[in-house]
Amino acid sequence: MRPKRLILWIAGVLTVLIALAFGYDQFILDWDGRPTCHKGIMLSFLTVMHESGGDILADPKPFPNVKGSSRDSLETIRDSMGGYMVWAKDYNYVPGLRENDPADLVLMNFNRPTRWNWHGHPPTIFKEKAWIIIPVDFDMGVNFRPHTGQGGECSERVSLDEFRSRLRRTLDFVRTNERPNWQTVVAEHSKFLESIEHVAR
Repeated sequence: MRPKRLILWIAGVLTVLIALAFGYDQFILDWDGRPTCHKGIMLSFLTVMHESGGDILADPKPFPNVKGSSRDSLETIRDSMGGYMVWAKDYNYVPGLRENDPADLVLMNFNRPTRWNWHGHPPTIFKEKAWIIIPVDFDMGVNFRPHTGQGGECSERVSLDEFRSRLRRTLDFVRTNERPNWQTVVAEHSKFLESIEHVAR
């Protein structure tokens, strides 16, 4: 093969490979609905709730609760998150819970279904969407409680039915135990549940 023809052949192959890589990145990978780092959220909560350190397990604290508002309560961890709170618009947070509450209660959730399981690796468009739950204990839940999905990063990826069931159970828990500002908490998240009542399974 002549050098000129060889160079053209190599250039053609490289062009095709680059085009395939670009197409896969832009049209096969799903970059929408990417969650944030849940370990960062967990550590930020611990920093705010246990300012003096000590034995965290022996001294369970309430999670931030500012007038029962999801947004205002999350603002309490702004400094611990390095001032970066853009991610908060994608999450709902349930004030009124404590670290020693039942482990499977919903502390936070991604506010729409997503194909992502954690923030580090993009899924393909062929993966089904599901709901991300961050439970009170920040555990994946795969070893000690039943769930319909899979473990994530300090979170669980579950079906719509399970998400609804567990969020309702969480709101019932907050209401029954008359946690501070429970009326606001229940009203805000019940409105969200109503908004997804007709979301396709």
